[in-house]
Amino acid sequence: MGYRDITSQGASVLWGTRAVERDKKRQQKLEQLHNVRVGKEVKIQVEDSDISDGRKRKRVEIKKATVAGVYEHFILLHFKVKGNGLQETFFWDDFRKIRR
Repeated sequence: MGYRDITSQGASVLWGTRAVERDKKRQQKLEQLHNVRVGKEVKIQVEDSDISDGRKRKRVEIKKATVAGVYEHFILLHFKVKGNGLQETFFWDDFRKIRR
């Protein structure tokens, strides 16, 4: 007669909850370090070049985006556009340069 080993199942469930807690702590540390929060709105400066009439013009716009994710090396931003929207990632150095 065999018996059911409950330790392997219990350990995987326990590890899953610990991983979630660890990721929350890591995310909070990154939010404090870079002064952003997931779900908050940020403003960034975007340069757009317009070529018409043979002249090149630079146009600077300030766009609003929602922070969708904070990671070790980059940030994920969600822009509201027609349809589902647009998500784009920026490295932290680039994000600091364009943030307003």
